[in-house]
Amino acid sequence: MENALFGTETEYAAAGNMSPTEVAYRIKDGIFGSRKYGLIEPAPREWGESPGNGGFLFNGGRMYLDSGHLEYATPECRTLDDLIAAEHAGDRILLSMIDELQLKGEAFFIKNNTDHFGNTYGYHENYCIRSSPRTRDFVEGILPFLVTRQIFAGAGMYKPASTRPRASRLPALPGTVDGSPPPPFQISQRAPFTSVDVSHRVRFGGRPILNLRDESHAGRRYSRLHNIIGDANRSEFATKLKIGTMALVAQLLDEGWTSEVEIELEDPVASLKKISGEPTGTWMVKLANGSEMSAIDIQRVYLHEATRRYLGRDEDTIWVLRQWASVLNTLETDRFRLDGYLDWVTKFLQLKSFAAKAPRGWEEPALIKLDLAYHHIDPSVSLFNLLQRQGKLQPIIAPERAESMMVNPPTGSRANARGRIVQAMSTARADSDINWALISRRLGERASYGDERTMVYEYVDDWVDVQRADAWYLIPYVIDWGAIAYKNHILELGDPFSEYGAEASGYSATVPDWVGA
Repeated sequence: MENALFGTETEYAAAGNMSPTEVAYRIKDGIFGSRKYGLIEPAPREWGESPGNGGFLFNGGRMYLDSGHLEYATPECRTLDDLIAAEHAGDRILLSMIDELQLKGEAFFIKNNTDHFGNTYGYHENYCIRSSPRTRDFVEGILPFLVTRQIFAGAGMYKPASTRPRASRLPALPGTVDGSPPPPFQISQRAPFTSVDVSHRVRFGGRPILNLRDESHAGRRYSRLHNIIGDANRSEFATKLKIGTMALVAQLLDEGWTSEVEIELEDPVASLKKISGEPTGTWMVKLANGSEMSAIDIQRVYLHEATRRYLGRDEDTIWVLRQWASVLNTLETDRFRLDGYLDWVTKFLQLKSFAAKAPRGWEEPALIKLDLAYHHIDPSVSLFNLLQRQGKLQPIIAPERAESMMVNPPTGSRANARGRIVQAMSTARADSDINWALISRRLGERASYGDERTMVYEYVDDWVDVQRADAWYLIPYVIDWGAIAYKNHILELGDPFSEYGAEASGYSATVPDWVGA
C-alpha cells in the first residue's frame, strides 16, 4: 500500500496438560536453541526480563516472552498480503516447535483475546505515520473510527453473565431490533475490557481505546500509531480489511483531514461497549452534539473521504475501498450474509446453531469450548480450520506464502535487511560469543517483594547503552527495530521504508570475521 507501513503483535494463550508458562519457555528455548528461525538476544530489553528473554527472527520479526506468555511481533510490511503471511508465519513457527519438541496433544496455542475467566491479552497494531498521534485533532479524528470498526473487525466472544470482565463498566445490554432479549455474545473481544478512551499506558492507566505511547523506532522523521483495541482475527478477509482501513484512515489524519460531518462521540468507551453488545442490534451511538448516528454511517464518513483521495492509487487501496463499501452495505441490509468473511458473524452463527440444539440453549457451558476452538491455531483441533476445509471460509493468500515467511523477510522495508543480517549472524554462530553466566551475574541483582527475594535484571534500551558502558565483552550484540550492533560494528536502520540492500549485504558478509574476535 502506497505510503503505508504496518505490523502487528500477537500475545498467544497457551492451554493443555502443561502450565502456560512452561509451554512458553520451552517453545521459546526451542525456537532459538535450534537456530532454525531466529537468533537469541543476550540482554534483557525491558525491566524485569531475564537474559535470553527472546530474539529476532529470520523474517525480520521478533518472538519473546511477555509476562509468561509468548508474544510475536511481525516484521514491518508494505502490503496487506505480506502482513497476513507474516501473522501466519508466527502461528506456523509455534506449531513447528510443538511438533519438534513432541508436545503434540500436550500443549495448544490459542489466538484470541480472553480466557473467559475475566482476563484479557492483547493484539496490537502499529502504523508508521509522520505526524504525532498525540495531537488533539488526531485523537478526536480516529476515535470514532476505532469505536465503530469492530462491526467488521471484531472476532466475537461468547459472554454469559458468569464471565463478566474484570474492571469492566459494561452497561446493561439493550434489546434486539425485534425487542427480544439479546444473546450473550459480544462483537469484540477487547471492547468489554476497555475502561478509558486514551492513555499513555496499557495496563496500569486503564485499558484504553488508543494508546498514546509514541515510541517510533524510526528516529524523528516518523511516529508510530499504536492501536491496542483490535481483536486477533482468524479470518484473512477480516484481517486484511481491519489493517487496510486503519492504514487509510491513519493517512487521512496524517494529511490533516478533519471531518466536516459531526462524528465526535459523547462517550467513546460507552459507545464501544454498546456496539459490541448488539450483534443483532441497530448500532446507534450518541454524538457529542446530542444527536445519534449509526456505526455504519460513521464508517461511511471515513470511507467517502478515503475514496475521494485514494481511489485507484494501488492494488491494496483498490481492494480495501471496494470491500469496505461492500461490507458496510451488507451489514446494513443483511449482516449475516457475511458468514465466512467476518469472524464475529461466522462464530455467532456457529454458536447460535449449537445453542439451538443444546439442552440449556445459550447458557450451555460447552459454548465456551466451541468459542475457544475457533481460535486454536492447530488445524487438527481448530473450528476455524474445519470451516475452512469445508469451504465456508476462503483464504486470501496461498499457504506457500506463509511457509516462506517463516524464514524469509518481506520486501520493501528495513525488515528485509534485519532478517538477512539475523540469518547471517545465526549461521556464523554469533550467539557463541555470549557468556550467559557473566551476563546473569553482572546485570542481575536481588530485590525483595514481601517475603520473597527475586532476581531483577537491568535492561538494555539500545546499542548506545552498551557502547557508553564499553560492555561489548558482556553483551556482544544488540538487535533492534532501528539498528543492529555487533561488537561496536553499528548499522543504523533509521528509514523504515528502505531495504538497505547494499548495506545489509556488506554487513552480513563481514559478520563471520567478528565471531570469536
